[in-house]
Amino acid sequence: MPLFKKVLYPTDFSDLAEVALDYVKKLKEAGAQEVVVLHVIHPLEFSLPQFDDPFALDVATIYAHIPEIEKAILESHEEALKKIEEELKDLGFKVKTVMTVGEPADEIVNVAKQEQVKVIVMGYHGKGLLERILEMGSTTRAVIEKAHCPVLVVKKEG
Repeated sequence: MPLFKKVLYPTDFSDLAEVALDYVKKLKEAGAQEVVVLHVIHPLEFSLPQFDDPFALDVATIYAHIPEIEKAILESHEEALKKIEEELKDLGFKVKTVMTVGEPADEIVNVAKQEQVKVIVMGYHGKGLLERILEMGSTTRAVIEKAHCPVLVVKKEG
């Protein structure tokens, strides 16, 4: 059985996420067959009315309660996920896309566990010492600490 048969690729659609996607594609050569593409929406990104537990919301609930401009943003995220899905399918991967709401690190770890992925591939901003000390809330760092599978951390070259 391939070591990295099923991969989780969390993306925020940034340039760094694109670099990580290149590594996901290269894992095809190492036997990767499936990719779960995940985009996490932090509840504070949208002007939602107060809910008892905003982290328990799903995308459909958000759609029902946000202004049109924010619906357009969500639709653009869905389109970006679809583009990545098609790109990976063209390479022969089986692909599942997930868009969820919550704290990014927690959602990444939860989806990794639910989907029983073998590796998480995500980017990391290679920062200097002072920036690293100040970025204690780094999503990548939190995923590394909490994940139950290996995390392939991709640093942008340059």
